[in-house]
Amino acid sequence: MPARRRASASTFTMTGYHVGAVLTSILALVVAEDWHVLFYGGGAVGLLVVPLMWWRLPESAAYLAAKQEPEAERLRLRDLLGPRFRRVSIAVWTGSFMGLLLVYGLNTWLPQLMRSAGYPISTSIALLLVLNVGAVIGLVLAGTIADRRGIRPIARIWFGAGAVLLALLSLRIGNSVLLNALVLLTGVFVFSAQVLIYGYVTQVFPARARGTALGLTSAVGRLGSIVGPFITGALVTAGVAYPWGFWFFALVAALGLAAVLLLGGRSETVSGSEAAALQS
Repeated sequence: MPARRRASASTFTMTGYHVGAVLTSILALVVAEDWHVLFYGGGAVGLLVVPLMWWRLPESAAYLAAKQEPEAERLRLRDLLGPRFRRVSIAVWTGSFMGLLLVYGLNTWLPQLMRSAGYPISTSIALLLVLNVGAVIGLVLAGTIADRRGIRPIARIWFGAGAVLLALLSLRIGNSVLLNALVLLTGVFVFSAQVLIYGYVTQVFPARARGTALGLTSAVGRLGSIVGPFITGALVTAGVAYPWGFWFFALVAALGLAAVLLLGGRSETVSGSEAAALQS
């Protein structure tokens, strides 16, 4: 994608995750105890998508242009932690770790956290659906605004707002409309903050290293997706999930904000041939 659309390209793509979460939640309600249908359906759809991707997913023009550059201008894996990229690499890895910790921690444990807070089980499950609807809305908004205003300031606002909203969820809210609105807004800001980091990575790393940079950023983030459910589960087991679970998530979002604050301006790493390709 052209540089001017990379934020929205990343966030629009990731709406698929949350649309899938919403549809799977609905399907789970329909099939009841016949849970095998969820796995058969997901596997079949995945296979059906492969021919479409093969047909309609071309190679990046920027990558093809970068292949024509001299070998000396190509980056190696260890260069991502060299003087040129060390700070940005550590910052995006940290932001991705915190962001995916929030996504998987909340998606795994939100119903149980709400039950611990005294909400009925039906309300707790419905709030997970509301959270993911908010995530879809947030991804569309975040990408569109970031393309116009820049990824860094929007990522800072999103992580900061997520921290505040998660802290507010530690309060017992008796009004159902207000509770649903708060959870919806939490989904809007929390789940799209991490995806903005992917868009940032595609801007600061040259095409020849972009796949490696994205892969490492996602890999470190997946460690967060393991840690999040584990720590929240420990809080549930200890009987202190409410309100400590929400305070923990608010702290994680604040750490994500701190990581984004370390990011500087866009690095001048795009070569002349890549810049030409990006204009096409």
